[in-house]
Formats: sequence, structure tokens, C-alpha cells
Amino acid sequence: MAGISFIGSYSGIDQATIDKLMEVEKLPLVQLSNKKTDITAKQNAWKDVNTRLNSLFEKLKALQNPKTFNSMKAKLSNDEIISATVSKDAVAGTYKINVSQLATNTSYISEKISLENGDITKALGITTGKFTITNADGDSRDINVEDSDSLKAIVGKINEAAKDTKGEDGETVKGTGINATIIDGKLILTDSKTGKRNITLNDDGNGTLASLGLNEAARDEKIGVNAQLKINDIDIESDSNTVTDAVLGLTINLNQEGESTVTVATDTEKLTKAIQDFVDQYNSTMSFIETQSAAGTVTKGSDGSYTTEGRGALAGDSSLRSLHSSLRKMVTDTLGGNKGTTINDISILGVTTKDKSGVLSFDSSKLLEEFSKDSQNVMNFFTNKVDGEDVGFIAKLNIKIDSYISSNDGLIKTKNKSLERTLDDLNKQIDRFNDRMIRKEEYYTKKFAALDTAMMKAESQLDWLQGQIDAMNGAKKK
Repeated sequence: MAGISFIGSYSGIDQATIDKLMEVEKLPLVQLSNKKTDITAKQNAWKDVNTRLNSLFEKLKALQNPKTFNSMKAKLSNDEIISATVSKDAVAGTYKINVSQLATNTSYISEKISLENGDITKALGITTGKFTITNADGDSRDINVEDSDSLKAIVGKINEAAKDTKGEDGETVKGTGINATIIDGKLILTDSKTGKRNITLNDDGNGTLASLGLNEAARDEKIGVNAQLKINDIDIESDSNTVTDAVLGLTINLNQEGESTVTVATDTEKLTKAIQDFVDQYNSTMSFIETQSAAGTVTKGSDGSYTTEGRGALAGDSSLRSLHSSLRKMVTDTLGGNKGTTINDISILGVTTKDKSGVLSFDSSKLLEEFSKDSQNVMNFFTNKVDGEDVGFIAKLNIKIDSYISSNDGLIKTKNKSLERTLDDLNKQIDRFNDRMIRKEEYYTKKFAALDTAMMKAESQLDWLQGQIDAMNGAKKK
């Protein structure tokens, strides 16, 4: 039957025998596959090294940012009364704030407007006309009213006029900032800005304002007031509940009447966090490098064979060992060439090695002690330019890291290109080897099939010969 192989029927050499022969033939493939696995592991290890170095590079950026050293923070005794934000210009100090009055908005309230069944969407039927709204800053807009307009439609027109728009020349045309709403059948106009501000309404005597209950005789005017407060017993008046110009570098938001104290001080938390983040990432990076470069431990099994445990993917790689050595040296050695600071060793700022393993620890109290003496001196240690060149601690570390992770000519990119070429070559070798194995198996199959055929023919001839001999012997007996 087609598809059934009778190989081995005479010779005893079947497909199982061929498979065993092929196992021997394919032994070099195991070596090639092991090489491929080793190269892939190295590629992945270098990618991981690159990721960790890049993370370290990013952590270092915070220590080059002036805001890390110059930031101020505000602490409040009662954050329900006020909130506050500070800028780098703020001056350290304590400010006692007493809020006696909040700034309010000016609002005009119309008399109750007659609505059919209280429906604000039905036409009011008032005479077509217009009125003008002008805010305290002199910005004005005309509101055109049609007899078919509903109260809701008029509110929409007023609110559109409150917004800034673009003129034909592309310049901004200021809106009134006067918004409208409806409460219990009354039209309420409210200035978006707080403080003692008037709203001017004018209809040139056409009666439109009277139809809306907003004429001077009918409306109820509630003029806004300015905020009143004391800062360290100094009277302050503000047309806004956001006070920006009373204390240098301090923005005070008034929430309610009462007393609160604002304490402005240097925000050292950003600096301590930035250094701790650097130390943690440095330790993580160095630990990973050590794992990848570990030689491993050779152990003898019960069967007498030897195996290596804990060997890193990049064991024996001189570039990785050089990176580890360079980073450790740059962090622990005394740095020169930085004339802008008296600090030449990061250990003065509390960053020291725990033991001979090189793991870093951070004592923030030493940093804060030096920072309280001279914050600029500390900042200049990390980042400082001399003759246009950054000679700070961070710049030197970054140069070394960049020489490895640069996407242009970094060592890791060069390494991976070389490994990729080796991997491509191995894949080609494996493909060629597999092609040879296919041909080899075909050769064995044909060879042993031919042997079976020859043995079958030989057996057939032997049977014929035996028949002839038996026939001759029978003839003689007669």
C-alpha cells in the first residue's frame, strides 16, 4: 500500500535505527544551538544593563536641576482657612495671616419675570431690541433680543458675550465676564471677577431691560467686596481671594475667615529623595552587573560530572568589569577640578560604602548639615561649570554612563551589533546543517531500502536455487 514503508523487513534496519544514526549525526547541532542560546542570553543581559544604566542616568537628572536645591515649601497651621504655594523667590520665614473678609462677586438680580406656566423655553414676546453689558474694566458687548426669544435663549446670549472671541484681524476681543443664570424665575447676572466692581447695563431707553426686570428701579444690586486680611499685623486689601503680591514668592488662597500661620522654608525633601533615588538605583545597577559577570561555582554531581552554578551570562566580559570598576571608582574616589565647591568627596554628604562589596548607604543628616551651612556649595558639588565645562560629580558620571548607553556610538550598541552578527551567522550555519541532515536521512533511507531490496532478491534467488536442487535430488531417487 502507498505510504507504508517496509524498510528493515529483510535487513532488520528500520526507521528506528535510522533515527538513532541521525541522533549521532546531529550532535554538532546541539553545540550550535547551545552557542545560539548563549549569544541570546548575552544580548538580553546587555539590554538589561542598558535599561538599568538608563534609569541611573534619569535619576541623576534631578541632581542637575536647580529646583532640587532651590525649592521652597509652605507649611500651614490651618489649611481650612488658607492654602499657599511658593516659588523659588520666596523668603524663609513665618507669616501669621488673619482673614477678616473674603472677596465676593458683584451680582444683579432681576425682579421675577412672568413666564407662561413657568416655562423658560417659551418666547417671552417682548419688543425686539438690545441692551449693552459693560464690566468694571470697560469691556462691553451688545445683547440683541428678539420677540421670539425665550428666557433661556437670552441667558445663552449673555453667556456667549461673557467669553473672549477672536476678531477678524485675529486679535482677542475681550468678553464681559458677566455670566447669567435663572433662579426662581429671576435673571441673575454675576461678575466672574471678585471685588468691589460695578456692572453697567444700558438699553438706550428702548425698554428691553425693563421687560427683563433688570432696569435700575427693578433690579437688586449686590456689589462685591474686596478681601480684607492682615499679614503679620499689616493690613492687606485684595480684589481677589488669590493674593499674589503681598509676600514675595508666596501665593495665598483665601478659603474662609479665620487665622492661620504659613511657615516658608527650604524644601530639602526633594534633595534627600533625589540622592536616595540615586543610591538605590546605583546599588541595583551594580548588583545586576555583579550577577551577570559572576564566574559561578563548579560542583561535582553524584555521577562524577561537573556543573557550573550561578554563572552570569556576561562572565569574563572585560567591558562589563571595566564598567563596574569605573562606576565604583567615580563614586568613591575624591574628585578634583571643581573649583566651585569645597566638597570633593560624596561621603561628606553622607553617601558611603557599607563594606568591601561597594554597596552604598545614605545618611541624610550629613547632607542636611552641609546644606544648612552653604546650599550653593552642595549644589556646586553635583553640578557646576568651570570655563563652560560642567565639572560636577553628576556630569562625570553621566559621561561614563553615556559612553555605554548612547544610541549613536555607545559600547552596548556596538556589543549588540556584534552579537547580532554572530547570531545571524549561527542561524545560517544551523539552516545549512539542517539541510544536510535532511539529505543525510534521505541517503540512509535510500541506502537501507536498497539493502532490503537486494536481500529480498537474494532470498528469492536462494529459494529458486533450493527448488532446483530439491527437484534434482527427487529425480535421482526415481
